[in-house]
Amino acid sequence: MTVDVSGTAVVNDRKITLDDAEMRGLRAALNGVVTTWSSAAGCDVADHFTYTLAYRGHRATRCRLPSDWRAAVERLEALTRRETVPQREALTGREALTRR
Repeated sequence: MTVDVSGTAVVNDRKITLDDAEMRGLRAALNGVVTTWSSAAGCDVADHFTYTLAYRGHRATRCRLPSDWRAAVERLEALTRRETVPQREALTGREALTRR
């Protein structure tokens, strides 16, 4: 998943748009990350998740989720469950008034 500065996210090949509040929350969560180095600790098991965060010139990969990453990862994981909102259709007249 990637999220660009404009709030456009690509999640599993789907584009979604974060609103201003979501972007502020994500930025705040990412600004709380202080663990900016990679570690292989916890990677010595057959099945495991690997988390990689890249933000403001830092990129780190961890197999165990550091506590300071939790808020950012939870916000990003929530985006994977969000439904894609279809683009607004061109509506006219009465239909436009009832569908907005």
